[in-house]
Amino acid sequence: MNPLKLVSIVTNLSKPGASDVGQKLESLCRAQGVDVRRTDEFPCPDGFLKGTDVCFSVGGDGTLLHLLGDAVKHDVPVAGVGLGKLGFLATISPDELDEAVPPVLLGKFRVRKRSLLGFSANQGEEILALNDLVIKSGLSGRLGRFSVHAGEELVAEYACDGIVFSTPTGSTAYNLASGGPIAHPEAKVMLMTPISAHTLTSRPVVFPVGMKIRVENQSGQQVPCVFADGRDAFTAVPEFPIDVSTSDSSFPLLELEKHSHFRVMRNKLKWG
Repeated sequence: MNPLKLVSIVTNLSKPGASDVGQKLESLCRAQGVDVRRTDEFPCPDGFLKGTDVCFSVGGDGTLLHLLGDAVKHDVPVAGVGLGKLGFLATISPDELDEAVPPVLLGKFRVRKRSLLGFSANQGEEILALNDLVIKSGLSGRLGRFSVHAGEELVAEYACDGIVFSTPTGSTAYNLASGGPIAHPEAKVMLMTPISAHTLTSRPVVFPVGMKIRVENQSGQQVPCVFADGRDAFTAVPEFPIDVSTSDSSFPLLELEKHSHFRVMRNKLKWG
């Protein structure tokens, strides 16, 4: 990678200490002759990342996920500076900025193209998610009923609280909490995990890239809720069926040269 000329910094001030970290990042960049475009407005304005070489996201995984659309549209690698404890995406610690940032500014980093989910309601426009798409049974608390098709073939009918569709990146989020498997970020798969299924034999399923999945609501007038990366997936009441697959687009995630996926796993999940 060539040395950086212009970086963007997005600071989520709702996170304690974010302002100080953002200021330190800016100082490190300017000390090395790199121009900075910084905002404390969060979510940041559309197009804020355009024209920058790299974006530093200061907050947590949620802060980084808010940058999905801009990062994909303008192909800007995002480096997450994590202020929380559970995140798997924001892997740069505030304590290591002096060590980690100068090499990045010199172009010493890797860009990993993380796979995305592409989903739509009633054959509408594709929307993207980096972690997961979650279809919940609704606000009534009653059991939901869904049928899932792969192409034209019925996979199964589920009586459950909902279904999680996950990328490998998101496999350590809601998918893991729901009993789903962990997938390596470079795996070419999409995961489906029922939430609190009424039948104990309803188990997670791993689909290959390219397979088109359709979810139909069989709960009558009960309207399910649909969330993408922890936020409402649609601005209006979702219309079923919901189609979901691995998107042709990908998310450019910046990793330090010393980054180890399995070291992060061991630390975050408290493995031995």
